[in-house]
Amino acid sequence: MSKLSLISRWFLRPGCEAAALAAVEQLAAAVQAHEPGTLTYYVHTPDTRLQSLPPADPHSLLFFEEYRDPAAFHAHVTGPLFTAFVHDHGHLFVAANGKPFTFVEFLTRRAGFTRTEPQAAVSNAHPAVMFEIIANDQANLKTFYQTVFYWNYTIGTGDFACVKFPVQTLPLLGGIGQANPQIPGFDPGHNFYLLVDDLQSTIDAALAAGASKLADPADIDGYHFAMIKDPEGNPIGLIQPFTAN
Repeated sequence: MSKLSLISRWFLRPGCEAAALAAVEQLAAAVQAHEPGTLTYYVHTPDTRLQSLPPADPHSLLFFEEYRDPAAFHAHVTGPLFTAFVHDHGHLFVAANGKPFTFVEFLTRRAGFTRTEPQAAVSNAHPAVMFEIIANDQANLKTFYQTVFYWNYTIGTGDFACVKFPVQTLPLLGGIGQANPQIPGFDPGHNFYLLVDDLQSTIDAALAAGASKLADPADIDGYHFAMIKDPEGNPIGLIQPFTAN
């Protein structure tokens, strides 16, 4: 049976653009990972570099999708990923009869091609997605991180206090530097950084809870950060929100 393609236009509620884009990015990633019958899944916003005719609605999203066959399409729209997306995020879109209002047009390919762009030699796969702090006094460090960073814990195997963060779309940053014990924070080893809203207020709260200073706030390569040591001397990086460059 031949492949099935379609275009679908959705309309964003004013003020919901950022939340809707974050939601569809997560949806597309989940579809790629779990729906092998979905061959192409692109979500577009209007490109303002050129004038569309007729003019495009700036509050719209255009989906272009291709499925292995109609059964794969049916599995997508009735499956857990898409139905959960509509249930959880449908309120971000203009609705009709309680569901997001969309224009859908089904397509049959007659000619054409897709040109694959050359891939970069390094894709920066395998991002760091977990950290651990192994404490001498677990109860004391749990209290410190809860007081300063508002962490709550779920207890796992061996009384390991797990810290679970909400799902977000954030740029990830990492790197490898040359050790220089003359510079605070550049001792051999590895550091982790916590995202904070304000460096100084976090530093003040940490010092009051038993931390010590390690590196004063600085701006390097566009990032505003500082470093402290927790009550057991573990270095902690603090970094204010940043965007991918």
